Amino acid sequence: MRKQLIILLTFLISLVSFSLDYEVSSIDIKGNREVPMEVIKGNLKSKVGDKYSSNNMIKDYQTIKNLSYIDDVTISPKLEDNNIKLIIEIRENKDVINLLKKEQILPMSERVKVDKSLIVNSIDIFGNLHISREEILQQIPVKIGSFFSKAKIIEGQTNLINTGYFRDVNPEVYKDGKGVAVQYTLEENQVITDIKIQGNTKYSTDELIKLIQTEPGKAYNINTLRDDKDKIIKKYHEDGYTLAKILNIDINNSMELVITLSEGIIRNVEYKKMVTKQKGARRQANNTLLKTENFLIERELEMKEGEVFNQKDYDQTVKNLMRSGAFKNIQPEYKNIPGDPDGVKVIMLIDEDRTAMLQGAISYGSSVGLVGSLSVKDSNYKGRGQNLALSFEKSSEDYTSASLSFRDPWIKGTDFVSWGWSIYRQEDEDSDSTQHYDSSIHGGSISIGKGLDRYLRFELGLKLENVDEEDEDGEKTQNYNYVSVTPAVVYDTRNNYLDPTTGNYAKLSLELGQYFGTEVGSTYDNDPGINGDDDAFVKTTLELRKYHQGLFKGNTMAYRMVAGIGTDTLKYQQLFASGGSNSLRGYDSGAFRGQDKLVFNIENRTKINDVFGLVFFYDIGRSWYHGDSTDDFVDDSEGNFLENVKQSAGVGLRIKTPVGPIRLDFGFPVGDSEESSMQFFFNMGQMF
Repeated sequence: MRKQLIILLTFLISLVSFSLDYEVSSIDIKGNREVPMEVIKGNLKSKVGDKYSSNNMIKDYQTIKNLSYIDDVTISPKLEDNNIKLIIEIRENKDVINLLKKEQILPMSERVKVDKSLIVNSIDIFGNLHISREEILQQIPVKIGSFFSKAKIIEGQTNLINTGYFRDVNPEVYKDGKGVAVQYTLEENQVITDIKIQGNTKYSTDELIKLIQTEPGKAYNINTLRDDKDKIIKKYHEDGYTLAKILNIDINNSMELVITLSEGIIRNVEYKKMVTKQKGARRQANNTLLKTENFLIERELEMKEGEVFNQKDYDQTVKNLMRSGAFKNIQPEYKNIPGDPDGVKVIMLIDEDRTAMLQGAISYGSSVGLVGSLSVKDSNYKGRGQNLALSFEKSSEDYTSASLSFRDPWIKGTDFVSWGWSIYRQEDEDSDSTQHYDSSIHGGSISIGKGLDRYLRFELGLKLENVDEEDEDGEKTQNYNYVSVTPAVVYDTRNNYLDPTTGNYAKLSLELGQYFGTEVGSTYDNDPGINGDDDAFVKTTLELRKYHQGLFKGNTMAYRMVAGIGTDTLKYQQLFASGGSNSLRGYDSGAFRGQDKLVFNIENRTKINDVFGLVFFYDIGRSWYHGDSTDDFVDDSEGNFLENVKQSAGVGLRIKTPVGPIRLDFGFPVGDSEESSMQFFFNMGQMF
């Protein structure tokens, strides 16, 4: 507009300066491809032979600019042979053809196809038995009384075929006086007498027929048949039968519509090693044998040979296998079977994780000092899904620990039966307790379990342990043994046992124990703080965990609560302990002990890459006594729970290894005026 006004202003100044009277000698239209020239000229006030008027030119600009099919316009007056030549340049709208038709204006591209010397006198339709003449004429753009257009005759043929009702459409044009007669000869699709569906087992024929629009007694429509096909397949796919397909749609000699299905029946399932190039390796591995034995995979299968493949069953199978922690990735392959159109071979490509490892480490913990550790672990021992671990730790602060353990989470050939055992020895110094300064614990346990279903199981454990304690002067405090039986109920839906990101975990256990063979050192014969009786004891523990996706991809929120209550007869080493790498990370290991315990942990875990992860955590809770005791250590564990609850927060680093993540945690007390030092902990695996 600004450019237009500048041109106009310059021209008007020149006219005034010469004080001449000009006529419009010609009007040139440029840029019109679809808009007919006479349409533009018909909207102008300026006419050839009229006196030139700047007012008319401005009105012409506004009129043309406001036309729906014009996007922009420029009008330039040019002085030529003492007259004015108007040059009008237009830019058409992108949808100019439809906009012109809406205004009942025939676009230029269609005008060239029109023969104005011939008028359509009649349109005859032959061969329509079930489709009305009116429905057919709606698809033909040529009208009686209009100019003849070959393009529109062909367009009508295409439109009729696209309706889906006709197998063949043949247009003809005949001379009819001064005009022409148009004739369309049609061949309609057959009228079907019945609908039959073959190969369906998951749904009855009646169920599938209710989904489709095609009806017996009517001519079939090819477009409707396509929609019907899509609706049947959609039904199968929505319910998980993703390999179902329609093999053929045909009409037999009895004019019956026959739809033949292949639902995708599993003929066999194969397991193959996914051959991938490991990071840092120069060549791709060529070993195609799985370490994991077939029975371990087969017992996790939700899909069965001879049944129709269901994606939901396959996905659940993958979840079952991934929970073990023995696999990194599982991908499917589906292969057709020659000569068996209904059958399919399912191939599971399995990428096994490294589960066997020899590891040595040197680390530092605030409470245990410098720690050297050596461990041999395999969480898929001999490819049978069993856990075998041997570990040894030694610290500069007189802490020594050694253990050997085995667990079979699902004994071969049984119905979710598990068993395991462990033997261990631990020597430790507790500088916060004078009476229990030096302790030596060795023992063993055995357990057996039965899965009630895939997520719920019952376990029964038996433990035998010997405890020997000395005070800080090396005098015997007491030596005793105990045996306990621990029934427990476990509910576990975690997606991975080693490093879960989704799911829930709950465990309720009841430990019933009996002390025996108790011997109290001569120094503590009459010390009421030392329980020298062979009493029975009970400990009840409830642990709850939850995992879900956090704020973004790769971010996980994890929560845990541990609550416990025990009888007054518990000896020092069997008390609930709080503080350390697995409870309150701002305090030393076992900083708080008592017959009761309540601790909450919250972690925000972020996966940085395939190796490193970052964790922010918050811990709150403690252990405390509810009974009387003169134990020197009780001072730190007495008091009202709500008033003396302990808090800690911090940050951790996770380093992924073949047997799970290494855990480095830095924690500090929150709101505790008596404790301010930071604690550092090194461990294997997530805290929970």
